[in-house]
Amino acid sequence: MEKEQLELLLISAGLNRKETQIYMYLLEKGPSKALEIFKALRMKKGNTYALLEKLIKDGFVLKKGLVFVPQTPQAVLYQLEEKADLVNNALTNFKTLLPKLNSSYKLAIGKPTIRYFEGEEGIKEVFEDIYSPKKEPVYGCVDLEKADEVFPNYIISKLIPKRIRNKVKAISLVTDSPQAREIAKNNKTQLRETRLIDKNIYPLPAEIDVYEDKIAMLTFTKGEFVGFIIENKDLTQTLKSVFKLAFKT
Repeated sequence: MEKEQLELLLISAGLNRKETQIYMYLLEKGPSKALEIFKALRMKKGNTYALLEKLIKDGFVLKKGLVFVPQTPQAVLYQLEEKADLVNNALTNFKTLLPKLNSSYKLAIGKPTIRYFEGEEGIKEVFEDIYSPKKEPVYGCVDLEKADEVFPNYIISKLIPKRIRNKVKAISLVTDSPQAREIAKNNKTQLRETRLIDKNIYPLPAEIDVYEDKIAMLTFTKGEFVGFIIENKDLTQTLKSVFKLAFKT
C-alpha cells in the first residue's frame, strides 16, 4: 500500500509512470546500470536512457560513473518544495497580471480572421463553404451575369442544386436580368427569397455572402479572380442587419 501511495505521490509531483518505475526500482535495488534497469523493467534501451537523463535533470537521480543512483528522499523533498515555491510565485504574479491578460485576450479574440483565395479553383473553394450545410440562411448580393462570364451556368447547374440538397435558404439581392427573373420564378421550390435591383443604379461587380460568423467576398474580373472569407461575429451581425433592412424596405 505504501509503495502505491509513493508512486501516486511521485506522479503528482510531475513524473510520468515510467519515470516513477525507474526511481522506485533504484530505491529498491540501489545503484544500477542502465542495462540492468531496462531489462528488469522491460523498457526499450533508448527510451530508458532518455528517461534517466530526464530524472537526472529533474533532480531525482544521480549518475556516478556507469551506474545510476536515486537521490535521497530528503533531496527529492527539497526539489518539490522548491518547485512549489516557484509555482506559488507564478500564481501570485499571474493573478496580478490577470486584468491585463484578460484585456489582451479579448482584443486578440475580437480580431477578424481573414482567409485569401485566388484563381478559379480558389473562388470555387469559397463557393463550397458558402453552400455547405448550415442552419441559418445565407444573405447575399450578386450579379448573375457577371458570375456567368467566369463560370458559365456553374451557379445554376451546380451550386443551387447543392444548396437545395443541403437545405440552406438563400436571401439575395440580385441585379435584374432575364436570367435573374427566370430564377426568381422558382424561389419557393429552390429555398430562396430574391429581390431584383436595377444594376444601372445599384451595380454589383462583386459578390458578397453573409452566413454564420463569416463574410465571403468574391470578384469576377477575368484574370483577377479573388476571394476572401472573413470570420468575425460583430462584422457578420452588422452586415446581416444591413441585408435584413434592405429586404424589409
